[in-house]
Amino acid sequence: MTLATEVSAPVSINGLILLAYKRAGILPVEARLSGANMTPKLEHGRQTLDLVLDGLATEGFIARTTSFYDLPIVAGESQYTLPDTVLDVFEDAMFIPSTNDDTKHTTGELVCKQMDTSTWQLMTNKGAISSRPQLFVALRGGATPVLRFWPVPSEDGTMRLKTVRLLGSGSDGTKSLDLQRYWQDAIVWCLAYHFAVDASMPLDRVAMLAATSAQKKKECLGYAFEHTGTQASVAYQTQWSA
Repeated sequence: MTLATEVSAPVSINGLILLAYKRAGILPVEARLSGANMTPKLEHGRQTLDLVLDGLATEGFIARTTSFYDLPIVAGESQYTLPDTVLDVFEDAMFIPSTNDDTKHTTGELVCKQMDTSTWQLMTNKGAISSRPQLFVALRGGATPVLRFWPVPSEDGTMRLKTVRLLGSGSDGTKSLDLQRYWQDAIVWCLAYHFAVDASMPLDRVAMLAATSAQKKKECLGYAFEHTGTQASVAYQTQWSA
């Protein structure tokens, strides 16, 4: 017997939604995307999917949503609003002086520490000026974070931030999920649970779908971290080296 060596193809968002309706027991296994009355069902499914994907942000760390964002810093400006695709900012930032034309292969990066709102509130000279910011606070009261830097920079530069972004929308059912392939089955179970609730399915079936979807999400989240193994360290000579 010949082994299958080609990887499986990702299932479209509409395909996952159809599978979820079948798994919930709302549609028969013979149902097709081209079947009668599927348009409103798929629209409802895509809306529900967006809620599920946005809700994953509260479930735990997902390496796929973590990335770096280069924020241009303008001399004399201390406040910046991040794009609406950015959910939050994590940890400290790195300031790249304007002398670096290439922000990928940089030299002379400087740490900009993140502080909490209480520390920012108690600073007595928020208008202090320096060549580059040393601290920043993330204000999370709006739809997207607003960053305030201290001191106010007197020179241009780039601030590289570690950010978490929102997952891509499920509004286009012909596309695939903005998640690794191993999430597909978990998402089907999650959608099946929501569809069963919306369709007032028997409580025992709803409970089974809820328990299975929770377990599937837990398994995926357990694999969604950064697979670095150990903490890396870098040693190189500087002008202060002995």
